[in-house]
Amino acid sequence: MSDLPSFVPSAPIETSRLRLRPMTSDDVAAAAAIRAQPEVYTYLSHGPLAPEQIEARLRLRMARTNLAGDTEREVQLVVEALGDEGDAGVVIGDCGFKVARAWTQNDAPTHHLVARVYYALSPLVAGRGLGTELVGSLVTHLFGEPLVHRIQADVFADNVGSRTVLERNGFRQEGYFVDDGIIEGKFVDACLYSLLRREWEGGQAAGR
Repeated sequence: MSDLPSFVPSAPIETSRLRLRPMTSDDVAAAAAIRAQPEVYTYLSHGPLAPEQIEARLRLRMARTNLAGDTEREVQLVVEALGDEGDAGVVIGDCGFKVARAWTQNDAPTHHLVARVYYALSPLVAGRGLGTELVGSLVTHLFGEPLVHRIQADVFADNVGSRTVLERNGFRQEGYFVDDGIIEGKFVDACLYSLLRREWEGGQAAGR
């Protein structure tokens, strides 16, 4: 089958308060510093890592952003503030997604795609609704590709803020996984959220 669409935005994705664009080497240190804060890494699967370790992970995601593939694509973005959310152009987090073909019986060929999103924002901008705005912009971007059928997100069960962000964007909880993994030596529960294209389109028509 042919390669998947690139999904790398040709121009920055902008909302009234945010700009999302492909991450560059100049952004890595700032994004890693945010992920290295306890208020942030508590809810991230990589847990407490040194900034240089997080930088290495981000650089790997950046390298994958430009790799073509017929089964999976990954895009790493940086999040900048716009308007009154701090100084314009300041990095306040990062986000991204992986897109893969939907599984099929007997691995039959399909053009239908499933995306999985992730995001991390600085605690300095918490409580302003920026997470909801960020996820909404990712959803709009991904469903802009007609082949995307479903968008998923994984979140720790005790991350109430992130769960609220997803629900405000129309996602529903599909699963609750007890002792799903181990962070800092302790088992953690996790939730799976999803949003289907028809649900999103229905919400758009209803003026959500």
